[in-house]
Amino acid sequence: MDELTHALDAFGPWDWACVGANLTAAVLGFFGLRCWRGMPGLSAPLPVSASNAALGVVTGVMAFTVVFGLVLAAAAQAFSSHFGIAQAHMFTAAFLGQSAAALTMIAMGALVPETLRWAPDVIADESGESPLRRAVRAFSFSRLLLALLILFALGLALAAAWKGVHVGWTQLFQHGLAGEPPVDAPQDIVDSVLKTDVDSWRFVTIIFAVTIGAPVMEELAFRGMLYPGLRRLFVTGSARHERWIAAGLTGVIFSAAHQSPSAALPLFGFGAFMCLVRDRYGLLTCMAAHACFNGWNLAWLKLAPAASTL
Repeated sequence: MDELTHALDAFGPWDWACVGANLTAAVLGFFGLRCWRGMPGLSAPLPVSASNAALGVVTGVMAFTVVFGLVLAAAAQAFSSHFGIAQAHMFTAAFLGQSAAALTMIAMGALVPETLRWAPDVIADESGESPLRRAVRAFSFSRLLLALLILFALGLALAAAWKGVHVGWTQLFQHGLAGEPPVDAPQDIVDSVLKTDVDSWRFVTIIFAVTIGAPVMEELAFRGMLYPGLRRLFVTGSARHERWIAAGLTGVIFSAAHQSPSAALPLFGFGAFMCLVRDRYGLLTCMAAHACFNGWNLAWLKLAPAASTL
């Protein structure tokens, strides 16, 4: 409680503006959940073969881990040899790795169309169109805004839930009743953003990596390949409620991939809900919502660092 009081004492006008804006977005998001529940349901199980579903899952995982990691390491080494170690070069290398991973998945989706799911799965009349065209037609500003507001609501609620759990866990640990809780520290990218001047080239590279590279790569991997592939494979295994199982498992993997205990619960909610967005509005809407969400948080980290890291 003393830490919270000390943090609030350090608040400035932008910090209070951040709190107000995020609370307003969250309230609207909770109302948006009621609208979401009243919308049309889904069609029959995905019309994709089990072997292609498995190929999509493997491609998504390999692109996100191996392709991204190898290109990132190679680019970072090249930049280090020619320019020396610099964070700007690291984020540029990250963007190159993200781009290479994205292109790998898009190429596989072109070669074996069933491995990458662009189109929404809601019953529609445009079934004769290409999946990408259906995804474009499914995109609209109102749908993007609805998905984004719900993400704000889920993020705030789950972040608050984690804070409560962490405080209680810490109290139990201090009384010798439980194991030591994980460190409640922000993700590494948050520290990099806070230490970077807005007018620097390093910040430009962060913007590209966070608001373009990450949303495109992660949505292609998790919602474009991993989630629909898992859903189809669970259908093969005659699992009940395969959609919810696949969405939950995708959320767990998405959260684990970010390696941030303090953000694990919000990342799980984000990853699972975005699967439902892909089902209803297609992959392009997922990418746009992800990019806007990251951009929103990036902006508030610079405008209101005290409130953003509370």
